[in-house]
Amino acid sequence: MRARVAKSRTADLFAEAPAAALMPVVAPSAPVARPCTRQLWYAVVFPELAAPETALSTLRRLCMHAQSFTSFVSIELPNALLLEIRGSVKLFGSLQKLHAEIDACWRRLELTAHSATTPSTLAALWLARAGRAVHGDDAAMLANQLSEVAIACTAWDDEVLQTLRAMGVAKAGELLRLPRAGLAQRFGPAMVQALDIALGRQPAPRRAFVPKESFRARSDFETEIEHAAYLRCALEPLIERCAQFLRERQAGVQRLRLKLRHRDGPATEVSLGLASITSEQRRLLDVAVQKLTRLELKAPVRAMELISGSLRALSAASLDAFAGLTGASSRDTAPQLVERLRARLGEEAVYGFCLIPEHRPEAAWQRVRELRAAGASPQVVAAGMPRPVWLLAEPMPWSKPEILQGPERIESGWWDGKGVARDYYVAHRHHGAKLWVFQERQSKRWYLHGVFA
Repeated sequence: MRARVAKSRTADLFAEAPAAALMPVVAPSAPVARPCTRQLWYAVVFPELAAPETALSTLRRLCMHAQSFTSFVSIELPNALLLEIRGSVKLFGSLQKLHAEIDACWRRLELTAHSATTPSTLAALWLARAGRAVHGDDAAMLANQLSEVAIACTAWDDEVLQTLRAMGVAKAGELLRLPRAGLAQRFGPAMVQALDIALGRQPAPRRAFVPKESFRARSDFETEIEHAAYLRCALEPLIERCAQFLRERQAGVQRLRLKLRHRDGPATEVSLGLASITSEQRRLLDVAVQKLTRLELKAPVRAMELISGSLRALSAASLDAFAGLTGASSRDTAPQLVERLRARLGEEAVYGFCLIPEHRPEAAWQRVRELRAAGASPQVVAAGMPRPVWLLAEPMPWSKPEILQGPERIESGWWDGKGVARDYYVAHRHHGAKLWVFQERQSKRWYLHGVFA
């Protein structure tokens, strides 16, 4: 009973006491861990990155710059980066010099940045958000360095911050003087853990940024090439290196980009699209050659650069070790045909289609880039009526035909302003062709909408 009364009294004192009267208290059951000094963290905050839809992509690009100073970079949304720089201090000579070099990188990029370096991840973040340019390696100084930091720099929920302000707590130093047991009881153990991390008593693992891997290689020519047909000899080694790069990673690509650099003016860019994911050198080269044969050079070419799209996992069929050895590589025939047609006719000239649950025939499908090889599907049958595969782009006015089958009534689309009210029939033409026609219910006019094979 005494224990319960004492605990209740402690909670009441914690809720009612002013912040200035609270002395440093450590709960008897709280573990007191020595500071974790094995790591050293550089935090940088970019206040101008306010738009969440663009902040992540910008931070990923900034990670590439940060990785010139350390291999471990972590993104801290919405507008910060964390760099583990312990192993880089000796390389750059001193912590102050390394800190200054990283800060200079952001100035070269014309970015507003606030940075701090401490042995703790959260301490470095809070100090950077507060605009306090601290760069120290002594974990014992963390409590003193954080004492004047506003609690808003913790980026906790607004409800938590409002509660703390109502208790008279406005700075991190005032928060650190509160009893740990009372904080855990009122705000949960996560707040106590965050304070331990900020003071370096606990490590805080972070997820490292790993850039998306892609292939990029360049070839400079001894003499300028004036005809696109001669570029194949220079392109073959680049394609071979790209295929080897993909095989080593058991990955494939569906898009390549070729840059042809000239003496003057911008580079000529050639986009190479593939019908399916592949790493085969033969297919990559075939598409590139087909594109180059149709290319008219605006100026002689001095260098060539090949850039891959994002790497994609290969399917089990694509990883067949004996593909092509038997001479029966029929599954590659359809993709290769599509790739050649697209290279010769244009990317938009060859496409697939997918069905949409819609009664109006002209709105029941849409174009898609993906093409999947499949056997011939039977004609779609709705309400006992066949549907043609060949559908006209726009219905064509027609005279009254000889009816073979029908009608099939389609009345739909009134909700989007493109409503139709039609009676569809299968009709016969004098030379034997089967037509798909309809009669408008309002005007009684006849239209041709499709042809049966």
